[in-house]
Amino acid sequence: MSFELQNVTKRFGAVAAITDVSIRFEPGQIHAIIGPNGAGKSTLVNMAGGSYAVTAGRILLDGRELQGLKKHEISLAGVARTYQNIRLFDRMSVMENLEVCLYPQRTTRILADVLGLGEAGRREQRLAHCRRLLDRFDLVPFAGVEARNLSYGRQRMLEIARAMVRTPRVLMLDEPAAGLNDAETRDLKQRLRHLRRPDLIVIVIEHDMDLVMSISDHVTVMHRGQVLFAGTPAQVQENPDVREAYLGTEDELDAIRSLAQRRKAERRLRQQAGAV
Repeated sequence: MSFELQNVTKRFGAVAAITDVSIRFEPGQIHAIIGPNGAGKSTLVNMAGGSYAVTAGRILLDGRELQGLKKHEISLAGVARTYQNIRLFDRMSVMENLEVCLYPQRTTRILADVLGLGEAGRREQRLAHCRRLLDRFDLVPFAGVEARNLSYGRQRMLEIARAMVRTPRVLMLDEPAAGLNDAETRDLKQRLRHLRRPDLIVIVIEHDMDLVMSISDHVTVMHRGQVLFAGTPAQVQENPDVREAYLGTEDELDAIRSLAQRRKAERRLRQQAGAV
């Protein structure tokens, strides 16, 4: 199995958000894409998932071109994703959020399911599959709870479970740790590690570097819409270009340290003078 971006470019008018990016993702691995804000990470995922049209280049899954397909066609091809901002059916139960993703597409089949006409066996199979996923993400006790009543961390887990419900070949997670506290992030880290399987490609877009470096097999660093560096987590951490892209040059760091020291001294003087 292969999933790759070949010379992909995305323009918004005269602005190039992504320029000539090529990445090949391997099955059985967790592949992280990192970079400063505005580097083009989410744009890349939005193109791969069909939310954005590709300006130039190709997106291939086992040699099949996905660019130009609609989002539901890309999903049916085996590409699933989550979003930075959680997108659940708030007034549906946890179980219903999963089950709805497995319903037949034709209205007549949906009606047959609703009425229970010849679909009892198939529906029980779907429910059993959903229950296994809920168990995997510790959501079984909340199966009948409306999604809006879950804690934020459990909503994140439900979103990932829902992306997995159709057994995708490619799973793209867009900032899965966003908004999580430390305990929830540790839990997420363990669950992402357990997503590895030989027939699945996991792509994680994330700002939490501790999470990225602890779960990833391969890391691609984006900067200003292009690939800056790619390698193992250890290689990425040691690369001077990556450090500069994230932290700035030594002169910039010295200026930041100087400003921080000056502000600290000013606060100390205000405290000594009795200022709040």
